[in-house]
Amino acid sequence: MSEHHDVAIGMLEGYVRAMSDPLCNPSAVKASSSTAILILRTLGIISAQEDANYTESLRRDYERRLGRAA
Repeated sequence: MSEHHDVAIGMLEGYVRAMSDPLCNPSAVKASSSTAILILRTLGIISAQEDANYTESLRRDYERRLGRAA
């Protein structure tokens, strides 16, 4: 399962990078990343702590992109 975890973390890091990319739509990145996190957590590939960390990080970045206080 470690190989799946490594791929999952790489994917989530990609979402974090995409959220700060001005060419990417923040709503689309948020929707896609939320779905991915839900699936990865349900399958047990990421832990509850990783889920919480990435969810919060992406939420803060999303709010920042929209010009709101994170």
